[in-house]
Amino acid sequence: MQAQAAAPADTCSLTLTARFVGARAVPQVRGTVHQVARPHPVRWIAPGQAITLDQNPERLNVIVDETGRIAVMRCG
Repeated sequence: MQAQAAAPADTCSLTLTARFVGARAVPQVRGTVHQVARPHPVRWIAPGQAITLDQNPERLNVIVDETGRIAVMRCG
């Protein structure tokens, strides 16, 4: 019998903010994401935007697609 891998810890409020995937990243939605993710920092990443390679497991990374919608969210 194989042991199941432990689920990754939600260190950045990902489970609370995942409902915003697919939403337009308008100021009201951005503000709400910040409120829900508190106290964790949020980094918004636009298409083609350069980002630092530092990893912060408590930071919520929000990747916005070319249409201005939230495409992906992940800790790091």
